[in-house]
Amino acid sequence: MSRDNLEGLLRGLATSAGFPDLGLDADGRCLVRIDGRIDLAIEFDDDSQSLVLTARCGPLPQSNREHVLQALLDANFYGAGSGGATLSTNSREGAVYMQFREPTLHLDQPRLQDLLQAAVVNAEFWGARLQKLAAGPAAHAPAHAPHHNFTRA
Repeated sequence: MSRDNLEGLLRGLATSAGFPDLGLDADGRCLVRIDGRIDLAIEFDDDSQSLVLTARCGPLPQSNREHVLQALLDANFYGAGSGGATLSTNSREGAVYMQFREPTLHLDQPRLQDLLQAAVVNAEFWGARLQKLAAGPAAHAPAHAPHHNFTRA
């Protein structure tokens, strides 16, 4: 039921946004290139009945590695610096990735669009942030990712 919901939402998005081939393959995945720069994987995780959005933010810098990794860890604390996503490294590829997870049972079109937008905006933000962190100590000040649909109390 949950995968059916996601597939229906993707069909609706394909129609409204002009992505003719937007849909999950037999393995529950599809890959979308945004603005020719960002590869966004859209997946359905059968075990958790969740949408998984994964974007590659950029290469894991070789210089200032300790500061880069500390910035990634700090950003993951309550998702405050990652827009609610989880940042991680893929050592085999030498890259930094960002991932959002959302149960699909009650997922609707506005929420899907918000998540897609958040994935793109935050991947762009962290791509630029990684370059600055690699450049040197002046870039080590805490940074906050773009706000992602949280309510302040």
